[in-house]
Amino acid sequence: MPGYDLNLSTTLQRFGPRDPTSRRGRDAFVRAFWTASGPCTLALRQDGTDIEAEMVGPGAAEVREWLPRMFEFAPQELPLPCPHAGLKQLSRRLAGLKVGRVPWVFDVAQAFVLQQRVAFVDAAASHRWLVMRYGQDAPGPLSLKLPLRPEQWLQVGLNRIQEAEVDPKRAQTLLRIAALGLDPDATRLGATRGVGPWTFQSVLGYGLGNPDAVPIGDLHLPRIVALFFAQQPGGDERLLELLEPYRGVRFRVLNWIMCAGSARAF
Repeated sequence: MPGYDLNLSTTLQRFGPRDPTSRRGRDAFVRAFWTASGPCTLALRQDGTDIEAEMVGPGAAEVREWLPRMFEFAPQELPLPCPHAGLKQLSRRLAGLKVGRVPWVFDVAQAFVLQQRVAFVDAAASHRWLVMRYGQDAPGPLSLKLPLRPEQWLQVGLNRIQEAEVDPKRAQTLLRIAALGLDPDATRLGATRGVGPWTFQSVLGYGLGNPDAVPIGDLHLPRIVALFFAQQPGGDERLLELLEPYRGVRFRVLNWIMCAGSARAF
């Protein structure tokens, strides 16, 4: 996969350093998830420009057939000429960071609902508690756990989700998304009560590979972007104004900026 960097492109596909459903190593990423055919553990390794993939579990055949889509990227190059010298430099240095689709979109949606209005570390802790308590062991030799599939979320129910320090509003939204099934339609997801612009646009970017997604309503992102472009803080309106010259690739631009600053805006 020429021009692709596995480490950069999967950095935020892990729900914190203690995510029991995934593991990262040098030029390697492993993720356990559900498919319509059953559970699967997918291991990706990069050797130069080659990406090696290994799948185990009942869902392996389905994932093997789907996997090329993970590396079919929508056009996401900067418009020329680039009006910002610093961003132009970042685009060269981090060119291997691509925005692509993943086969665990349902899990991405649940993860961003858990992050609504709380600190990332608290959301990650809630996710870990739920998975360790109710999730199943993932197929394969690694000690990974499977995330909860839609039916499990519904079986766990509102009260027990709240035992993981999840407030009723987020818990109800988690259950509404679970009712959409393992492969939620983007239109229906966006219309789901409790899924606002921040959550929906985050799923479009990190789950469905839309290189122009812009998560409006983030607590830190407007400040980070405004400081990068204009050396002064700003809000959502300023964020959109600064990103307008890069319409079409705004989500990739956001990822470059976050990666360069080691910032966790999402």
